[in-house]
Amino acid sequence: YEKIRASSSILIVGGGPTGVELAAEIAVDFPEKHITIVHKGYRLLEFIGPKASEKALAWLTSRKVQVLFNQEIRLEQLDDAQTEFVTSEGVKVRVDCWFNCIGKGLGSSWLTDGILQDCLNERGQLMVDEHLRVAGKKNIFAIGDITDIR
Repeated sequence: YEKIRASSSILIVGGGPTGVELAAEIAVDFPEKHITIVHKGYRLLEFIGPKASEKALAWLTSRKVQVLFNQEIRLEQLDDAQTEFVTSEGVKVRVDCWFNCIGKGLGSSWLTDGILQDCLNERGQLMVDEHLRVAGKKNIFAIGDITDIR
């Protein structure tokens, strides 16, 4: 909170749920802040439908949040004090603080050698039915982003 409060410009790397929520919270609580989202995808919140993604973008841009699509920022060797960034498209972004909101992959690799290995789809998600029962199992249930529920 103090980091955001003390900054006039903020970079958010990642346009998924965490990045979009953080940008929205800052835009509401600190409307004077200049906020930039750099997102490697072609639209925000790619896991949901395009209509909701468009609404999120319209809401953010109506509050002067800048969104840069199809661009990345290499974060491997950055530190918290860094204030200048260059996107994969050569766009220079200068900010007072930044947040890494890039999600991590599913943590399901540990399931590939056990009794549930045949219950994983091509994305590594557990396949479940409408009752959250793991496919092909009578008494094993799963919930959360590890499942294949949309």
